[in-house]
Amino acid sequence: MPMEFNMIRSIRETPQALDSALKILKEWDPPEKGFRRVIFIGCGSSYFSSLAGNHVLLKSSIESHAFPASEFMLHYRELAKGALVVASSRSGKTGEVIEAVKVAREKGATIIGVTCNENSKIEEVSDETIAIPNGEEPNIPATKSFSAITLVLQGIALKLLGREEGLNELMAIQQAVERVLARENEYRSIAESLVSRKAFVHLGSGSGYVVALEGALKFRETLGLPNEVFPALEFRHGPVALLRGPEKPQPIVIAPEGSSTGALKRLIDDLASRNAEPLVFTNSDVFENCVRVPWNGSEELAVIPFIVPIQIVSYYLAVLNNLNPDFPEGLVKVVERF
Repeated sequence: MPMEFNMIRSIRETPQALDSALKILKEWDPPEKGFRRVIFIGCGSSYFSSLAGNHVLLKSSIESHAFPASEFMLHYRELAKGALVVASSRSGKTGEVIEAVKVAREKGATIIGVTCNENSKIEEVSDETIAIPNGEEPNIPATKSFSAITLVLQGIALKLLGREEGLNELMAIQQAVERVLARENEYRSIAESLVSRKAFVHLGSGSGYVVALEGALKFRETLGLPNEVFPALEFRHGPVALLRGPEKPQPIVIAPEGSSTGALKRLIDDLASRNAEPLVFTNSDVFENCVRVPWNGSEELAVIPFIVPIQIVSYYLAVLNNLNPDFPEGLVKVVERF
């Protein structure tokens, strides 16, 4: 029996981290001041959490954006004028995030910092800080911290929209994750079936694309193998050529039920016709020969229930390849210098 690493323990602790986040959200009220726009920023996994928060707002009347903190700071700082900037950093001291917040403050933005560490640098530079107890983890790849930060950002977005009933659906996310964790052995078996693969391509649309981005990052971090990621239908516009090579990548398709289901079904059928054998994670009855994700809620909030199975698969793939998923070679947990 292989030794057990901290990464899988952290994944199993996701419900507790989500519970802490939910308790904070129940008591949190959005700023009363009106804002021109809302901007979510972060780095790495926290940037993908930012995309998940932004996804909730995109179909509303509120102008919103999500940027990597470095890109915001270098190219889009003028958007901070009169804006609410929600800055996320697991450690609370990521260099680009701290510098981007300082730039946003100079432009007159109101800052909400979101972190898993109290008394961190982000608290010093923010107007308000949400620190999530039980969110931090000893492993370098973000697991429960990603889920906890994502939940907080989704909750902030829902409260900005005045959708208080949305908190009930956030509670359903915690319950869905518990059902996902009960299927850990199933996801381990999937990892065993993939252990010989040397390249992967992750595809998704809407919230599924956010999961594809974070899932590809987990695979890169834990395995160090080539991992491409594309909005699902964009794969047909050139990248499909990747399937020609001798080491053609394993397609992993994230397909939460929603407005993109029909298009994803056609894409998956096309991949199957090319003998690409796509691995599909879905909660829709449209797909056959797929991995069922126990999520009954909306597509816009599907990120957390769908990412946890991917985290488990990436963990077991690393272990089966005799790699240490807690401390992947060449990675550090915090990038403080900018």
